[in-house]
Amino acid sequence: MSRTPVPVRVLVADDEPLVRAGIVGILGSDPAVDVVAQAADGTETLRVIGAHRPDVALLDIQMPGMSGLEVLKRIRNEGSALPCLFVTTFGEDDYIAEAIRLDADGFVLKSGDPRQLLAAVHAVAGGGAYFSPSIARRLLDSVTIEKYAEYAGSVKLFDRLTPREQEILIRVSRGETNAEIAAALHLAPGTVKVHVSSILRTTGARNRVEAALIAIRAKQA
Repeated sequence: MSRTPVPVRVLVADDEPLVRAGIVGILGSDPAVDVVAQAADGTETLRVIGAHRPDVALLDIQMPGMSGLEVLKRIRNEGSALPCLFVTTFGEDDYIAEAIRLDADGFVLKSGDPRQLLAAVHAVAGGGAYFSPSIARRLLDSVTIEKYAEYAGSVKLFDRLTPREQEILIRVSRGETNAEIAAALHLAPGTVKVHVSSILRTTGARNRVEAALIAIRAKQA
């Protein structure tokens, strides 16, 4: 008898009750997702993370008391690798740039397709990174990426990769997990992990998000 997959346990943090309720409603439509806690400000977010130990934290960038960025910084300073996914709006390029620097795992547009939110939650829960297509396109045209000198040579960095690594990086930029990439390319998960490590080493990216941005900037995603 097959076992029922354990749902992804999610914290939803947003100071706007209607927005928060909408996000919770979307997540509730997926039986593979379980909203275990909600928070309306940054301080409460940190408290419920400690109390509920979610698999994914879904954060608003601007919250009273302590912003989502400050929450992320605190989480990373404590050495936690908790996947943190930001739900954002247009017009927040500076915030997005800072979130990338702080090792955020992805970004979803508040006005986007609800299916993108669900895809993002599953992607980051599985160790991947996720950008809503609209945000990825905006990053290409915004000053956000220009603030990161390491992204200036994205095309050259992409060309340094082997064809297999390029193929894997493109899939990483689409939010696919190592397991999903392995299944699609008929590789062992451990082999994909080795390729991802090589990609990070060759490009100098610190994490999957920065590596994904290289593919996006090189217009390969």
